[in-house]
Amino acid sequence: MVILKTPIKDSLSIPLEEYFCENNCPTWGIEKINDRTPSELFGYFDSPEDAQREYCSLRGSFPELPQNAAISQINECDWKNEYKKFLTSWSFENLHWVPAWMKDSYKVPEGHKVLYFDAGLAFGTGDHPTTRLCAMSMMSFMDERGGDVSNVSLIDAGCGSGILALSAKLLGFGDIYGFDRDEEAVRVSVENAAFNGIPLDGLKFEHAGIESALAERKADIVLANIISDVLCIYADNLLNSVKSGGHLVLSGILAEENPKVREFFLKRGGGKIVSCESAVMGDWSRLEMKIK
Repeated sequence: MVILKTPIKDSLSIPLEEYFCENNCPTWGIEKINDRTPSELFGYFDSPEDAQREYCSLRGSFPELPQNAAISQINECDWKNEYKKFLTSWSFENLHWVPAWMKDSYKVPEGHKVLYFDAGLAFGTGDHPTTRLCAMSMMSFMDERGGDVSNVSLIDAGCGSGILALSAKLLGFGDIYGFDRDEEAVRVSVENAAFNGIPLDGLKFEHAGIESALAERKADIVLANIISDVLCIYADNLLNSVKSGGHLVLSGILAEENPKVREFFLKRGGGKIVSCESAVMGDWSRLEMKIK
């Protein structure tokens, strides 16, 4: 195992993060320790040759990246510890999301629920602002219905490591369907379900793209934590996948792009969108639409 590192311009951080999200690149990441230090691009690979090849490919899309990057060997223990540095626990209301290796040390308050997760090689660690924004919408949706969502169906579009779909199962949602175009994501989602002792009855994960996954399926609440360009391409599919009176939650939207995406969906949705609310967390944002 090797790690590739190079300092980058701060202005590249968000475009790179957006690119990694859109193209399912879990081996890459960006770190910024504080305002006095530059942002740093890092990636983990099996060999120096793999690292160099992937970095050259990345520079093809981002020529502003430095020509050279440092590549160094790390052992398995170092890799695991480095990986853990970028995952933290977080909570909202009475639900806690906790990295799997913290299971024995994390204290869950009495009466609260907890989901332990390990992203593996799937894109989606659970602690990204876009995931948090979706989770908060899901729990607010639950509160609006008095806490009983046993007859409420949910779709997790682009499920990543299964965080949102599994959270929905813990909260008592009814029929739950998660899908992702990345086979690794589906495998990790099923493994995370098993690790948490969550049965798969009423819960399905599938390797599929948006068009095929939503072709003949509708739900009361649809969560789509996907990059904004892709959301717009598949706007009709997403809007048509929501049952009457349901909610469509779009995340993965840069805050600066929110007005543009909002306008696009309001035009595509026509009269079927009853309301559209925005929320922002850091550089990222969410749109939540109620469908007539």
